[in-house]
Amino acid sequence: MNPIILALFDVSIFILLAEILSSLVQKYSLPKLIGELLAGMIIGPYALGSLLNQLVGFSLISINSYIEFLAEFSVILLIFASGLEHGIAPIKSSGILGFLGATFGALLPFLAAYYFYMPSFGLDSSLILGAAMGATSLAAVASIIEEEKLKGKGINFMVSAAASDDVVDLLLLSVILAILQGTSTSVTSISLKIITLVVIWLVILTVSVILVPKITDRLSDKYIEEFPLAVLFGLTLLMVSLGYSPIISAFVAGVAFANSIKSEKIKEISNTLLSVFGPLFFVYIGAEVNFLTLNLNTLLLSLELTAIATVFKWLGIFPFALAYLRNVKAANTVAFGMVPRGETGLVIASIGLSYNALNLEEFEGIVFMSLFTTLIGSALFKSYAKKHLVS
Repeated sequence: MNPIILALFDVSIFILLAEILSSLVQKYSLPKLIGELLAGMIIGPYALGSLLNQLVGFSLISINSYIEFLAEFSVILLIFASGLEHGIAPIKSSGILGFLGATFGALLPFLAAYYFYMPSFGLDSSLILGAAMGATSLAAVASIIEEEKLKGKGINFMVSAAASDDVVDLLLLSVILAILQGTSTSVTSISLKIITLVVIWLVILTVSVILVPKITDRLSDKYIEEFPLAVLFGLTLLMVSLGYSPIISAFVAGVAFANSIKSEKIKEISNTLLSVFGPLFFVYIGAEVNFLTLNLNTLLLSLELTAIATVFKWLGIFPFALAYLRNVKAANTVAFGMVPRGETGLVIASIGLSYNALNLEEFEGIVFMSLFTTLIGSALFKSYAKKHLVS
């Protein structure tokens, strides 16, 4: 069977089931992304999909490279839409407090996991486990904010911190990879690498925010559908080649287009694409979960990781959110909203597996931790957000 045709069929089934389950969970005031995760867990190749495959005699439901490609497109599109909706204002308004919240929100879970697991798991595993717990899932945050149409100071802080902690986590990962590869790990070389990555990121962000709107505003409307995608994926190609995550480049591209007078038209195009492909990333994550391999050790590890990730992310975010918002309930809600992990943590886990820094049990522990924190954090955030964050 043609794998492309199979992938297109699977994607259509994934999206349909995601929409059905999202509608159901929303009746119970749960975020729609929980329905999307559940859709993947139910129909995925390790669950109902396995039974369907046995019935038809071939791999009707599977996760192949084409589905992975569309899932990557989905998450890039979702982050682009978030940057496009909020622009540069959240980063400006939250300022140093937002960046400090992002920094401590990434560093505290990293340090806690490192010191907790170092004696039993060793240096390599403890470093990767810590890094995988650092970054908030910007896709999860963006999904709930878009779903609820939330705005205000608290949302600005969240968007700024969630975007910034991906950068902080990237810096952590760069240092960790230098250690795993056995390259120079002196204070000087690490400091130089960190400074270089931060400067390049700031330069790309500044140039994009200045240049992209000017070009877009002068561009004929006949190209307004194609040009944003060319910039989005051109910028992604550039930043990935420099070692950055596509999540960071997608947000930068969205922020840049938000400053254009044609941003509303671009939002319409983005929303149209999201209405079709938006759920796919979370369905894909859910479909990757293999409950058949969930033994007691993996379950205990994932619960430990979930507890560390939740508590220390909250501790890292809450003080700075409180200083910015001057409201305990609003700061607490923001801290809950930063709990979900996801795309960045899973990417780091995959890198750790490829470097043999993680074994399969540790890798699956991170996968389930990402799932559990996303379920817990998104449910708590949605339940409190409208009460405490709407301006």
